[in-house]
Amino acid sequence: MPRSMTGYGEGISKRGGCSIRIECRSVNHRYLDISIRLPSRYAAHESLIRSISQKQLNRGRVEIRLTDEPGESPEYEVAVDQPLAMAYMRALDQLEALTGEKSGDKLKILAGLDGILTLDENGGDEALLAGQIEEALEAALDELNRARTLEGGRLALDLLAKTDELREHVASMARRAPLIPEIYREKLIQRAEELFEDQRPEWYSDQRLFAETALFADRSSIDEEVTRLHAHLDALSQALESDLPVGRQLDFLIQEIFREINTIGSKANDLELTQVVVASKTLLEKIREQVQNIE
Repeated sequence: MPRSMTGYGEGISKRGGCSIRIECRSVNHRYLDISIRLPSRYAAHESLIRSISQKQLNRGRVEIRLTDEPGESPEYEVAVDQPLAMAYMRALDQLEALTGEKSGDKLKILAGLDGILTLDENGGDEALLAGQIEEALEAALDELNRARTLEGGRLALDLLAKTDELREHVASMARRAPLIPEIYREKLIQRAEELFEDQRPEWYSDQRLFAETALFADRSSIDEEVTRLHAHLDALSQALESDLPVGRQLDFLIQEIFREINTIGSKANDLELTQVVVASKTLLEKIREQVQNIE
């Protein structure tokens, strides 16, 4: 069965003193829209995260968040730019000589200056870090897709039940439609009798009444619409039982079903048939709303 576009998954990778956690959240969206949030020190790996995610996801608005797992710290190396530090020290000495005042804690001042201390995370081993990110991301995406598959299965079963209910409405239309011309003919006869009583004009005849009824039957026939509805409903059921991404196909089929039901509604010159059409459109609107969450 198809997958839902709603789900959540997380993955954690621990190697040495570094622990990385990746969370993936997804909701429905017309296309695949991936938003990646991660600390600036991992920015070089954003393209890797996006590439892996695009291979496993087809549709949905997906937020991927990377964090350092609380309680764990990555390995860091801090380098001191000694020539720059010495240059700052000489500058501070010159300022003291010019002003005649002491600059205070020179070490504290130096540590706060740009470029003196340089942070190198994970010992600079980007390949190992990329492998760790990929491990956490794969675990998060696997959990996300399991959740989406589970939700998609529940959704598809409910949609299949609604599709069967819609079939019953179509069957009711098909049973009712052939009776309408005869009802129309009887109404014509009744109306003619009320108008003419016992004196029929020369132009009035049973043959003319028959022709008018036949013309009405032709205009109000819904045979073609019912045939196409059965075909669309069969395609809808098949798509809901498929494991492929069928969300866009379902959108198209629902549009076609709406079109056929609206056509039947425009031809319906009968209260009972109109009521079935209204019930069908109400049910189809519920189906369309749920289909928006199918991948």
